[in-house]
Amino acid sequence: MFDDSGSIVALVAAVLIAYAVILWLGTIVWAYRDIRERTRDGWSQTVAVLLVLLFNIPGLVLYLILRPRDTLAEAYERRLEAEALLRDLPETRSCPTCLRAVREDYLLCPFCRTKLREVCSGCGRTLDLLWSACPYCGAQGPQPIVTPTAPLSAAHCSRKAGSRPSLKGSGTSSLASRPLSSCRMCRSMEGTT
Repeated sequence: MFDDSGSIVALVAAVLIAYAVILWLGTIVWAYRDIRERTRDGWSQTVAVLLVLLFNIPGLVLYLILRPRDTLAEAYERRLEAEALLRDLPETRSCPTCLRAVREDYLLCPFCRTKLREVCSGCGRTLDLLWSACPYCGAQGPQPIVTPTAPLSAAHCSRKAGSRPSLKGSGTSSLASRPLSSCRMCRSMEGTT
């Protein structure tokens, strides 16, 4: 069948070439299937297949270095695991001002003194500041602090307007500059006029 050594060499060369072509086509198909499992981006898929198609084994090595680490299924499973772990963690409350951890029953932040909760006037339980009513007794919830829009008259003040404290024995003129009223609201109105 094989009379001379030239025909044996030709047969071995043909087998090696066929093996190389099959290996080359196999790496192209494997790279295509692998990149489809790792990304949905068509451009990345095309570049990966062309890399292996044009450069064969060195292209395959380069593809293995550059390809995404996880498949889409692995990334999805990792996201699900992370969400499950987050659901299992106890919810910790933090101060909205200083972002430090506070306990659920704190009324004030012990670090920055921000008001976190308020005590219900009906049952004495703590209420969240965003609640409009107490869920335990039905009493009206925390009310926002409203500043008066119209200035109050000085008639509510127990001290008569125009009377000043005695300046005897003080020897200073600082008492003369004091406001006429002891009421905080009246002092603020007197300071603006």
